[in-house]
Amino acid sequence: MFNFFDEIKSKVNLDHNLLNDYNIINISGKLLYVEGHQGVTIITKEMVAFKIKKGRVVVEGQDIILNELTENTLLLQGKITKMEIF
Repeated sequence: MFNFFDEIKSKVNLDHNLLNDYNIINISGKLLYVEGHQGVTIITKEMVAFKIKKGRVVVEGQDIILNELTENTLLLQGKITKMEIF
């Protein structure tokens, strides 16, 4: 089965063990898909924060909706204007 993240990782010359913590895709500033989160800590219409293996991600924007949440994936929808990894 095709896996987008595995395909991208196979094209770069890096140790694949370094690329297994989390994956984030921002689609046109309107959708944010995340694999490997470890829990949502803040959720408002303007901000969502979640834990990752070695830190935290904060997403800011307008009218953000948590569209899907599973044990290790999440999908945010809205106008995404900023994303920071701490």
